[in-house]
Amino acid sequence: MATRSTPKSGSPAGSGFVSGAYDSGSIGTAPSSVTFPTLIQISRPYLSAEHIAILSQQANNSNGVRESQSRFHAFALIINTGNQLRFPVRTLGSAMVLFQQFYLFNSLQNFSSVSDTALACLLVASKMEDTLKKIKDILIAAYNVRHPNGPEISLDSQVLDEQRRRSLFLERQVLETMSFDFRVKHPHPYVIKFCRKLTLGSEQAQLAWLICFDSYKTLAPLKHTAHAIALASIYIAGVLLDRDISGYANNTADFLVDLHDYENIILELLELYIDWLPQTTLASRFPDLDKFMSMRIEVNKRLSHSNGSDNQFESKNDILKAPKIRDFTIGDKGTMRYVLDSERAKVEESLL
Repeated sequence: MATRSTPKSGSPAGSGFVSGAYDSGSIGTAPSSVTFPTLIQISRPYLSAEHIAILSQQANNSNGVRESQSRFHAFALIINTGNQLRFPVRTLGSAMVLFQQFYLFNSLQNFSSVSDTALACLLVASKMEDTLKKIKDILIAAYNVRHPNGPEISLDSQVLDEQRRRSLFLERQVLETMSFDFRVKHPHPYVIKFCRKLTLGSEQAQLAWLICFDSYKTLAPLKHTAHAIALASIYIAGVLLDRDISGYANNTADFLVDLHDYENIILELLELYIDWLPQTTLASRFPDLDKFMSMRIEVNKRLSHSNGSDNQFESKNDILKAPKIRDFTIGDKGTMRYVLDSERAKVEESLL
């Protein structure tokens, strides 16, 4: 649980704040005591499809071709910069998830430089995953990615210093957007465990590993659990390699995965490959879309005969309903408390 307080004297209480006390004191003297309004913000590690649609509408962030191209450009910058710095997969994945989350709760109009945001997300992810690098190291690596033929940039460059200031500002915005919740689950360890349990070959395991990495380029990690994404990736890998999938295709309960949830993850990954195959890790190995499209037809048929919800987090708690786009000036109006547990938030709201 984290707290940030940057109040300005005289700032009005915004919507959702609990009113604070204010003793005016005598005329011409400073107030004797001030209690600023307090707002509690709950971490949202998972969102439903309805939540995401509401947030996209509020932020006015469309999912058009131009916006998608900007998003994949940011992913490429994260991956290439991270590779230069020898970051592991988990750091790159966390950075892409943070980037996706950031533009769900923030408008592209307010934060138009997706490249700067991507590098700020990579900086935060490096700290989250204990692969810390100095901010200047990240900025220099990003410069080398963008300018492979030079010229070299000096450590004392004014351009680098300006980028550093922007990155530090955006780092704070990313941390506040994620509610200082550093809990991130990755699907890759589950791929290894599930493949061992099912006695699958190394080729299928390696392909499922790559598919899990591509899942970071979708909203699946914000809607579904890591072990469900891992099982869906194993299924896609099995179909692509013409393996026997009867042992796990319909037995998702053995892996504590909801069947409808599992089918939706598969569909989301297939849509990524069908629409943006050149931007994925499978582009060179599976350039033909036929298998992806055949799988999508089969999954859509199965989904049309099911009655499940879009995902398991659709209506967890009343307190998690109706998400709102982030007001990045809200710290000027009072004290913001970041709470990870919804039950704890209910208790604190009753006390306030």
